Amino acid sequence: MMQDTRRALRGSLAVVVGGSQGIGAAIAEGLAAARSRVVLAARDAGRLEASRQRCVAAGADDVDVHTVDVRSPDSVAGLAEAVRERHGPTTVLVNSAGVMVTKPALDVTVEDWDQIQTVHLRGPFLTARTFAPAMIAEGYGKIVNLSSTWATTVAPGRTVYGAAKAGLSHLTAGLAVEWAPLGIRVNAVAPGATRTPSREERFAADPGLEESFRDRIPLGRLAMPTDIVGAALFLAGPDSDFVTGHTLYVDGGWRYAR
Repeated sequence: MMQDTRRALRGSLAVVVGGSQGIGAAIAEGLAAARSRVVLAARDAGRLEASRQRCVAAGADDVDVHTVDVRSPDSVAGLAEAVRERHGPTTVLVNSAGVMVTKPALDVTVEDWDQIQTVHLRGPFLTARTFAPAMIAEGYGKIVNLSSTWATTVAPGRTVYGAAKAGLSHLTAGLAVEWAPLGIRVNAVAPGATRTPSREERFAADPGLEESFRDRIPLGRLAMPTDIVGAALFLAGPDSDFVTGHTLYVDGGWRYAR
């Protein structure tokens, strides 16, 4: 029987890694409006506090913040320990931390490659593996990774980023199969071009870029971060309990446009 997703999430403990701005912050606000207990984690303490205030305004009874660097196993372990000691077992883990490097493949440095792969692929693996034992002990948990439409499409300058996101969707499916018998569902949301702060900076620097993206989207506009929230909350809530290993594309039809 279908449930009211927001009502069903009430009281759950949701950790949003990369919850300081953009899509991660929007998902955190959606969880807050559903009255989940929310833990925001990211590198920038100032942005975390601003996001915390928005979550409180959205209706959350309990919002906590922690700085974390997903490139560091010790930092991820410290986050998981702090959450467990202060709040108990995590119900929902959202992996939304990200960096953007858009370069032709011939210009990509080893440092660029390592940064993208570490943040977008190794980071979600580290957080999932670190939070999973507490979920296993409870016999239930939801992990929602932020993939991208670039996981299945290509364009100049997106090769390395797309490879990382394709890897993340594959990692999502692999963990889903391994952990399904343990009660953990692992899925991903794959947004298309979305108006995040970093995207707006790129549009300001390249006025033609926004139009080129918009022309490729059959629905005729870019996504707002709030457009991604419903999909994420569905995968975080009980209505998706028989969904695991899936990447849900929220891209306005981008993948099918020519």
